[in-house]
Amino acid sequence: MLDALKQEYNALKGNDLRAFEQAMDVKLKHLNDLEQKELLSLPELEKIIGSPCDRRQLEAFIINSRNPQLVAGWRSLHATLKQCHEQNLLNQRILEGSHAQMQQALNLLRGENHENPSSNTYQDSGKSDHRPVRGQSIAVA
Repeated sequence: MLDALKQEYNALKGNDLRAFEQAMDVKLKHLNDLEQKELLSLPELEKIIGSPCDRRQLEAFIINSRNPQLVAGWRSLHATLKQCHEQNLLNQRILEGSHAQMQQALNLLRGENHENPSSNTYQDSGKSDHRPVRGQSIAVA
């Protein structure tokens, strides 16, 4: 999964739509595989633990097992999950930035100004009058 997220990052940084779509396909496949593995392994884990389990119970079971290999694997899994989470957040910030740039470009083409959405006029009461500022579309200009 981490490799798929890094591929997605590289595609986003390079503005490579085809590579981004491929990375998304790989990422979705990994997510589906993980969900299936969770569904299949949960009943087995509950048999081993002896009750319905959640992540906290599973972690407690692993730590209490005092099996160094199992504990090391659990910690490695959590370290990788943290890296995946951080990479996913980074990718999301890039997507949000790209979306904002695209929205600004569309607003310019439409003659809209969303950065300064209100005029600098005041009502009789002295309060700011928040009327939208409308520009003229480049197509019309």
